[in-house]
Amino acid sequence: MRVNGFEVVGRSVSGYATAVALPEYGLSFDCGMATHDSVQCEHVAVTHGHLDHFGGVARHAYIRGMTGMAHSQFLVPPWLVQPTHQMMQFWAEVQEARKAPYGVTAVSPDKRVNLGKGRFLRAFTTDHRVKSQGYVLVEERKRLKPEFVGVDGRELGRLRRDGAVFEETFEVPLVGFTGDTRARLFNTFKPEAKVFLVECTFLDDSEVTVEEARKKGHVHLSELAARPEVFEKVEALVLCHFSKRHTNREILAAIAKLPQELREKTTFLPVSK
Repeated sequence: MRVNGFEVVGRSVSGYATAVALPEYGLSFDCGMATHDSVQCEHVAVTHGHLDHFGGVARHAYIRGMTGMAHSQFLVPPWLVQPTHQMMQFWAEVQEARKAPYGVTAVSPDKRVNLGKGRFLRAFTTDHRVKSQGYVLVEERKRLKPEFVGVDGRELGRLRRDGAVFEETFEVPLVGFTGDTRARLFNTFKPEAKVFLVECTFLDDSEVTVEEARKKGHVHLSELAARPEVFEKVEALVLCHFSKRHTNREILAAIAKLPQELREKTTFLPVSK
């Protein structure tokens, strides 16, 4: 689907599989299964080690390897570097074959990973039942310094020839992704992006209460509804990772009850087609 000018494709259903691709940027968030769209992406940013987010990594590498695409590049939290290598070795032994070609890069909140074309990935710590982190895809752009705004183009050309530096670099958060987390993440973390994907596993108290959602390490929609100001700097909010017990119709109805400032910017990844 197209969200605020960005193509966001894939699936994210709690316990089944999460693999959300940004085809235009060659980046997939998580790889619970090697979907067609995620396999087209060279880079995979993994949030944590649960099977529905990590289980498709080996398949991703094998498909790209056997079809002649560039090697899969897995961007993982530091604690998943060794398990990634171990998993690749395991499947090589099971298949009695060589390991698929791949690369692994540790990504931590104090480190940014360049993806080329002035873009990089930044991690942030999340709050799940196991160690986990989310990501923001950021693009560096240039603009005129305030003192040069309005200066004639020919004059800017002359200044450039004279060695003047009249541009400055600034960062634009493009797309963010929480992966699995509790809502208390947003007590301290204020997301900012043109599109931000936030997990929202449960809809209402009749199925799972807020307290039960927290024990499971997930977000309850009512917790987002109570924090509309948190998403002030998010242009488009995409909810995902819903429990399979919820239907697309139920999700639409629940979103319609959100506070207006949140409702107007919110959509979701369908749980079924």
